[in-house]
Amino acid sequence: MLPSLDFFHSLPTRLAPLRTVSTIIAISALLLGLLRFSPSSREHNHCRAVQTEGWWASHNPLTWQPRGCTQHQYTRENIQLCLQPTGDRSAKVVSEHVLFIGDSTIRDKYHALAKLIDPAMAINQTQIHENLSVGWPVVGGTVAKFIWDPFLNSTTTQKALQGKLPESEQPLVVVIGSGLWYLRHKESGGLKTWRYAIDRISKDIQALWEHAGSQVLRHVYISPITDVVSSRLSKDRQQTLTPESISLMNQYLQTADLPVLGAWQQMAAGAPQETSDGLHYSAEVNNIAVNVLLNRVCNARVLSRNARPPFHATCCFEYPRPSWYTTAVVLGVLIMGLLLTTSIGRHLGKMAPSPALLRATLAFSLVLLLMYLCDRTPLFDKLHKIYSSSVFFFLTACALLAGFFGWHKHKEPDDRGFLNRQQTDEWKGWMQLLILVYHLTNASAIPSIYSMVRVLVSMYLFMTGYGHATYLCRTNDFSLHRLSLILLRTNLLAISLAYLMDTKYTDYYFAPLCSIWTLVVWLTLYVARSTNKSWVVWAKLAAMAAFTWLINSRHWWPFNVLSYMGVAWDQREWEFRFGLDMFVVYIGAITALVNLNYGKHLTSHPRWPQLRRWTVLLALVAAFIYVVFALTRDSKYAYNHWHPYISPLAVLCFVVLRNSTEYLRSASSYTFAAVGRISLELFIAQFHLFLAADTKAMLILAHPRLWWLINLLLVSIMFAGLCKVLAMNTQIIVKYMIHQSENKPRQDMEMAGDGGLARPVLDRLALDQTSKRHWLRRLGSTLGRSLVLRWVLGICGLLMLNHFY
Repeated sequence: MLPSLDFFHSLPTRLAPLRTVSTIIAISALLLGLLRFSPSSREHNHCRAVQTEGWWASHNPLTWQPRGCTQHQYTRENIQLCLQPTGDRSAKVVSEHVLFIGDSTIRDKYHALAKLIDPAMAINQTQIHENLSVGWPVVGGTVAKFIWDPFLNSTTTQKALQGKLPESEQPLVVVIGSGLWYLRHKESGGLKTWRYAIDRISKDIQALWEHAGSQVLRHVYISPITDVVSSRLSKDRQQTLTPESISLMNQYLQTADLPVLGAWQQMAAGAPQETSDGLHYSAEVNNIAVNVLLNRVCNARVLSRNARPPFHATCCFEYPRPSWYTTAVVLGVLIMGLLLTTSIGRHLGKMAPSPALLRATLAFSLVLLLMYLCDRTPLFDKLHKIYSSSVFFFLTACALLAGFFGWHKHKEPDDRGFLNRQQTDEWKGWMQLLILVYHLTNASAIPSIYSMVRVLVSMYLFMTGYGHATYLCRTNDFSLHRLSLILLRTNLLAISLAYLMDTKYTDYYFAPLCSIWTLVVWLTLYVARSTNKSWVVWAKLAAMAAFTWLINSRHWWPFNVLSYMGVAWDQREWEFRFGLDMFVVYIGAITALVNLNYGKHLTSHPRWPQLRRWTVLLALVAAFIYVVFALTRDSKYAYNHWHPYISPLAVLCFVVLRNSTEYLRSASSYTFAAVGRISLELFIAQFHLFLAADTKAMLILAHPRLWWLINLLLVSIMFAGLCKVLAMNTQIIVKYMIHQSENKPRQDMEMAGDGGLARPVLDRLALDQTSKRHWLRRLGSTLGRSLVLRWVLGICGLLMLNHFY
């Protein structure tokens, strides 16, 4: 049985505790993160974790997940940055290499690295008990060596571990692995002799590291004994290579206080299907094992140097120190806290901002700082996003089911009209939920899902054109005041994050897209606005569509000017985003004008019922054709070519079907509508608060292995509640920034309660006739009256900040 309608009418009040719960979760997660945080860089930077722990996140394709961090996928170019000598290491051309010592399982790892360096290299299967080496294909030098020493008793092994090799042969990394030959050849002394060899190696390593001032051989790792699959071993191997013996040997390695690559053992144990002979694993497993080694050794040398976000790899990675902007936000939070909790604010009198504004700015800043802690520090774990069709469709079904339980018909009026406010809020809500599921599950790699989600973005922009055109033509309100409300409301969070997170403004592409299209619609209808109800409006829309198409296709955007001011704007990415939805905004504006100018005439026509039925039928057929077309594209790049031209058709089909009957127009989902009212914050904040690494990884609050059961729920509750906090306080801050008077109508922007919000300080200074600060009074009067001047000063201030930042 569905909940009552009264329940959903009171939903905003009932959801008020969500903000409290989300705050409790955020504080608890911070405390837990601080308790788990280790001052050792090997621990909090997950150097030890990538070396020792992990699991298979997917078996098709094989995807390895280290505990609590994300890996970098190394290529030959990346390995060159790590191992090839440059700059101060130019004298050690031969020494920067990896030395593998051991049996055939270690030789497999050597071959994996060698194939990364030189993919054309052929592996000689007859060289099974020989020493091997590989160098750079062009520049020369040694990258990797393999020493065949299954008993770890050769002279080279001893010299390498004692740091006595010639400088030209001294490796950067040594990987040692043995044990299976001791089991197979009992005459070697078996487990007892193997333990003696391990003890000797342990002493040599400790002596080398304790040597005063020694800078050689900083990376020595012991490979665990590979787990075998007994059912696939040959008969003679089954008798000697028993799982019990191998388990005892690996337990001894753990107790010997050696740098063991425990992740390699877990890889073999978790992928028994990847071995054909029960002992040697596939090339894919060995490639992943070598990549783990490279992440352990090279991330600090390659990725941490001059690192800029987004930080896709967090294993053994040192985050940059906070910028001065972050420090300024922290100081601002402390000052606002003092003003609210002490008598300092009262002593400042009229110079102090109102308590309501201080509370709003403080809450907004605290959420921003939480985002910084989540995504720019090692305080919380991050995991790779892995696509799973079952997970994607399960989460999608859950989101749609939540909306279904909120579905109710409004009592009055019976017909709420075409694309009414409740319906558009609902529309934004379910689209935003699907976009969150899409990003969480990494579904962008699936062309069919990608094409569907691209249409969702088109629907957002359709509503931008429809909503603004409807308001402007209905009210004829082209005031700078209302335009400022929209632009500030859209961009405040995105601009704040761009500075705090050291990202580009265009990374949060939805904010600049909505802003530029808002200006386009406003300018189109503002010019000769007296003609907006005549045929001239169609000519204006056509001319503006041709103009924007020409600018984008001819690369005439003036972003080169911004680059001189230090503004990082990726013109190629912007032209791609803008061009994908080149026409759908105009289709939205046309739909609004048709509805306003001809809606009543059409619905009162005698043949309207017949026209409506044929339109619905045509929409069903067109929607089916679109879905078939989108699902049959070979790749998302092939689909992108057609998207600007066919996405308006898909959007119009949905609009027609959603408004095809009186019942559908007068009914909506309160659940989706509640989400839709904070969709802007959900879209932008997901980069750092719902996901991590600027949406490239998953944010983990609980244990990494419990993300599906517990972490997803915790993160979702915290994310939704804090986005509501952002939305409410953004409205208060924007209201203050434009000096909206208290008796001015809200227009189409919902203002969170202004109870207690005093006049802005500039207005109060302007009205303070007793003030002796005449220049402040005149300045406050000028700025209080001139919104244009405040815009100019604000933009100039941002450009100056960007230049020095």
